[in-house]
Amino acid sequence: MQQITVNNLSKKLNSKKNIIVVDVRTQGENRSVYIEKTINIPVDEVPNRISELNSDEPVYIFCNSGNRSFKICKDMELKGSTNFVNVEGGIQDWITKGLPVIRSKKWFMPMMQQVMSIAGFLVLIGVLTSYFINNNFIWLSGAVGTGLLYAGLSGNCYMTKLLAIMPWNK
Repeated sequence: MQQITVNNLSKKLNSKKNIIVVDVRTQGENRSVYIEKTINIPVDEVPNRISELNSDEPVYIFCNSGNRSFKICKDMELKGSTNFVNVEGGIQDWITKGLPVIRSKKWFMPMMQQVMSIAGFLVLIGVLTSYFINNNFIWLSGAVGTGLLYAGLSGNCYMTKLLAIMPWNK
């Protein structure tokens, strides 16, 4: 699978007119902060909109940190499309390197921050209720931990998919 650094992508964006760069973050994440001249196609919509991305030219895919875009590029490679290029580090690396972005005045919580907040809250609730109410509530914390372990090992996070359809992420 092909990959590119944010610095090299920035150079390409500045030198080429018709470069295709796709942001696969949710619409909410994209509204918060985005890179000029990019297209937002949320990760769940990519399979339905793949015909828009078929090109002989490279299609650069990025997300928040590079995980979702890596998965999409890998999936496309397995399906025979070799023109998808993962942007290493995603928009977080882009921002860290001081490259230009357009920011909304309204703040949106990044998807991974939403997942970590909800998972942490559920674990805390499971521990507290098992201590104060009934020992069986500890299974809530165990279930969340199992879900996080599965997401980490498989790269498939159902909580992220659920959060992506929430109104604040549209």
